Order: sequence, then structure tokens, then C-alpha cells
Amino acid sequence: MVDTILNGLLPVAFVIMLGWLSARIRLLKHDDAGVLATLVIRFALPFALFEGAVKTSPEKLHNVGFALCLTLGLMGTYLIALAVGRFVFKHDLRTATMQALVCAFPDMAYFGAPILAAVFGPEGFLAVLVGNLITSIFMLPLTIVLTNLGGTGEEGGKRPDILRIFGQSVARAVINPIVWLPISGMMLSFAHVTLPGPVLTSIDLIAKAAGGTSLFALGLMLYGERFKINANVLTNLGIKNFLQPLIMALGAVLFGVVGAPAHQAVITGAVPTATAAAMFALKSNTYTADATSTILISTILGVLIEGLLIAYFF
Repeated sequence: MVDTILNGLLPVAFVIMLGWLSARIRLLKHDDAGVLATLVIRFALPFALFEGAVKTSPEKLHNVGFALCLTLGLMGTYLIALAVGRFVFKHDLRTATMQALVCAFPDMAYFGAPILAAVFGPEGFLAVLVGNLITSIFMLPLTIVLTNLGGTGEEGGKRPDILRIFGQSVARAVINPIVWLPISGMMLSFAHVTLPGPVLTSIDLIAKAAGGTSLFALGLMLYGERFKINANVLTNLGIKNFLQPLIMALGAVLFGVVGAPAHQAVITGAVPTATAAAMFALKSNTYTADATSTILISTILGVLIEGLLIAYFF
């Protein structure tokens, strides 16, 4: 059990610290994380998900209950946080939407993928693959629609524009490599197509860069970030780090997901807030301070919670 925890978490903490230290001693700049992020999101992670899909048997990919469990955990958390921001904290729609994204969007690319791969092997990418499809096709387009709606004064006459924005957002998501490459891998798996060895070796070479590079970039992103603790941040941490994995566990019970897939869903739910949420907040010019604080504290807390979950499951 101790070996499983150390294998899953020590490399994660080590590489994050290397990224942070590289900025601390000025070998790299905070802004350099953007280049590494592009490498991960556009190349390394899409091919890692593709490889995971190709190497996973069709029986495991064709798990509707698992997909429904992740959908409930991700979108259920999103709607709960949106309601909390809107009706408890009395935020405007744009700010409440950013709070929902901060609470519901797990850092599957930078934080989750290396842990799941270390604990479950190549099949660990299944949760990242399915979760990424859910966030790309549902959560992020909905966030864009709601922030635009909030920026229009919530006028009903703007509905055609909102529908157009939603359609454009979904279209951009579908043509993104992090979406269509995993889907292509799933189609090859369902068709029982086995890729030649040299092709898989070539894909594996870039795919292996996903874990270490993403964690290094995360450490680089976190350097110099200031954090504060207030009611918003504490609520966000409660929803993201504690409520979301509980909703994932509830989904596993409701949809009959057992064994490794259920463990993957819960561990994915406990992954800290994605750094991309701060990018959305910055772009919309709202909730930036609370988003940054939540991400920083959630990442530290996530290491501890993931360790406890791995100890419990294994």
C-alpha cells in the first residue's frame, strides 16, 4: 500500500516542485509555462489518450455506467456550485459561472493523468479520456455561453447569439486534438484494429512527455501566485476537493460501476482544480483572485486527499 501511494504521489510532488524551483532560481519564467502547456495540450496528452484508448479493450471502453458516473460527478458539481454562487453568495451570472468552473473542472491533464497512469497503468487514461470529452463538449461550452449571457445583461433578445456561441464552442471542442484523437483511438479499439509496433512506439515517445511536462508546467504556473482565504475560497475547496469525489462515489453506486473504474472515478473527482479555470477567469476579467487561491490550495490539498484515497482503495 505504501509503495502504491509513493509511486502515485511522490513523482507528482517531485516534478511540481522542480517546476516551482526552476522559476524560483530564475532558470525559467512564469510565462514559460504557456509553451509547455501548449506541448502537453496540443500534442503529448492527446497522443497519450489516443494510446490509452487503442490499448484498452472495447469491453472496457463500452462502459455506459462509467461515462454516466463521470458526467454526474462533473456536471452535477458544476450545477451545484453555480447555484451556490448565484443564490448563496449573490454573485452575478458571469461570476457565479466562473465559480462553478473553478469548483467542477478537475486538473485531469496536469495532475490526474500521471496519478491515474501510475496507479492503474495505461487503463488509467480511460477516466481522463471520458472526463475530457465531458468537459470539452458540455462544461466549457456551457461556461462560454453563460459568461456571454451574463455580459449581455441577461436579455432575452440575445438568445440567437447565445445559440451561435454555443454551436461555435462545441465545434471548436470537436476539432481540438485532445477530443478527436482519443475518439479516433476508441474507434480503432472498437474495430479491433491493431497498429504496427513502430507506429505505437512513435506515439508512445511523445505520449510519455505528457505526465512529467504537465506537472513541471503546473509547478511553474504556481510560482509567485498569491493566495487568500475567504468564504468563497473555503466553499470552493469544500465543493471541489470533498463534494465532487463524493458525487462520483454516488454515481458509481447509482450506475453500477464497481472495481477499478469506480476507483478511477472517485480519484478523478478528488483531483484539484484545473489551472485552465484561472485562464478562463482571467479572460473574462472576473473572479481571478479567488480562482487563483482556490487552485493553489486545492493542489496542495489534492496531494493529501489522493494519498488517502489510494491508501483506502489499495
